[in-house]
Amino acid sequence: MENKQDILKQLASNDMEVVKSAIEQIKQEGDISIAAELLDILQQSQDTAVITNLTALLSDVKDSNFKTILMDKLINATSDTGKANLLRICWESAIDFSEYLDVFVDMLINEDFITALEASTVIENLGGKIPEEKLLTAIKRLETNKDEDKSFLLEDTILHLKVLLRPEEEDDYEEEDDYHHDHHCGCGGHHHEG
Repeated sequence: MENKQDILKQLASNDMEVVKSAIEQIKQEGDISIAAELLDILQQSQDTAVITNLTALLSDVKDSNFKTILMDKLINATSDTGKANLLRICWESAIDFSEYLDVFVDMLINEDFITALEASTVIENLGGKIPEEKLLTAIKRLETNKDEDKSFLLEDTILHLKVLLRPEEEDDYEEEDDYHHDHHCGCGGHHHEG
C-alpha cells in the first residue's frame, strides 16, 4: 500500500467522499496490514457512514490472520459501541469464528444490551463444527443467567445452540410426515418424478 499514513489520515477525515475513496483504495489493494488500524478507527468512530463502510469493507476480508487481529481487538475493546461494531464484522464475515464461542457467550452475558444483541447474532451465524462440550458449557452458562432485560436473547441463543447439538440424522425422525418414517438411508426421502 503506497502510504499507510495517508490512507489513515483520509479515513479520519470528516469528508465522507475522502473516507469512501480511501476505503475503495484499501479494497482494490486488499492489503491486510492496515486492518488493525481500521479496527481502531471503527471502535472510535461515531459516524454511522464510516462505521457502515468500514464494517462492510472488513467483513469482506478473507485472510485468516484477520480473525486473530479482530478477536484480539474485540477482547480488549473498552467501549460498548466499539465492541458492538466489531461484533458486527464477526457475523457479517465469511470467516468462521466458531472457536470463539465462549468469548461471544461472555459478551452476551456481561455486556450492555446492544453488544449482547450483536453477540447473540454472531452465535446464531456460527457455521463451524463446535465441540459438544463447548456447546453444553455455553448452554449451561446462558441458562443460569437471569438477566431479565436480555431474557429473550438468552432464550433464542440457547435454542440455537441446542439445534447445533443435535446431529442432522435425527431430524428425519422428528417429522410427522409418514413419508419419512420408514426411511433409513439418511437421505431424507427419495422423491420420484412421475
